[in-house]
Amino acid sequence: MTTTSRVIVAGDVIDDVIAVVQDEIRINTDTPAQIKRTLGGSAANTAVWLAQQECAVDFFGRVGLGDVARCQWEFSAAGVTAHLAGDHNLETGTIVIIAHGEDRSMLSDRGANVAFEPEVIDEEVLDSASWLHLTGYGFFHHTRPAAVSDLLTRARSRGLGVMVDASSTGFLSDMGPEVFLGLVSQATVLRCNEEEAHLLSGENTAERALQSLGERFDRVIVTQGPRGSLVWEDGAPHHVTAMAVAKILDPTGAGDAFNAGILAGLSRGLGILDSTPLAAQLAAECVTRLGARP
Repeated sequence: MTTTSRVIVAGDVIDDVIAVVQDEIRINTDTPAQIKRTLGGSAANTAVWLAQQECAVDFFGRVGLGDVARCQWEFSAAGVTAHLAGDHNLETGTIVIIAHGEDRSMLSDRGANVAFEPEVIDEEVLDSASWLHLTGYGFFHHTRPAAVSDLLTRARSRGLGVMVDASSTGFLSDMGPEVFLGLVSQATVLRCNEEEAHLLSGENTAERALQSLGERFDRVIVTQGPRGSLVWEDGAPHHVTAMAVAKILDPTGAGDAFNAGILAGLSRGLGILDSTPLAAQLAAECVTRLGARP
């Protein structure tokens, strides 16, 4: 029997407004769209996908004070043990997502996420888990990004593995790649898409970007959508094929689902390569539905 250890996920909680557009957007007039409102956030989505895989998950985040009960209920219904702080001054973060085929654009209001306090995750909680998952969104625009980095350091000092999702080329550019890499330098797994890998490494091919990032981190995953993933593990590069998808409805959350598959495997004592089949399966499941969660 495989034993699954506890995973801590900390970071962004977002109210998503997702608009799926089939045709070109017409300026200054109406364009038909399929619209869904749902609770999201990259870290929060990963926690929910993890719970679907019957992993024990503690989630830590910050929302507007009036939304604590609503968000707490949604996490509980999904099987996630959520620890949510309510902000008296900032509203819950909100993102408007425009999805068009395989492409998407996001208009982001970070809201209460920028004031998340990593110190609420104490040593007793860290000692109950084997993995911590953070996203770049947890660092971007945060009032104290160094405090999030300190959480990573505390987790590593207590023997936890730490996985970080780079999250966003736009926000990585705003922060500066080297600043971000410095903040997450003690992570044991870095996951990024191809564009993020190019930006973080300064290399112009995915293979060279993988090797460059592999010189900084023990394990690296560069996802390439339908072309699969490149994995740096045990000091060597590997290629993993993607799962075929007949039609992509909404790519929102595919990376979060993929992260959950990797973390589910890691929490069971598997390596990255052995965890990628489940990760690819969950990502494929995610893109065929509207919204970022199962």
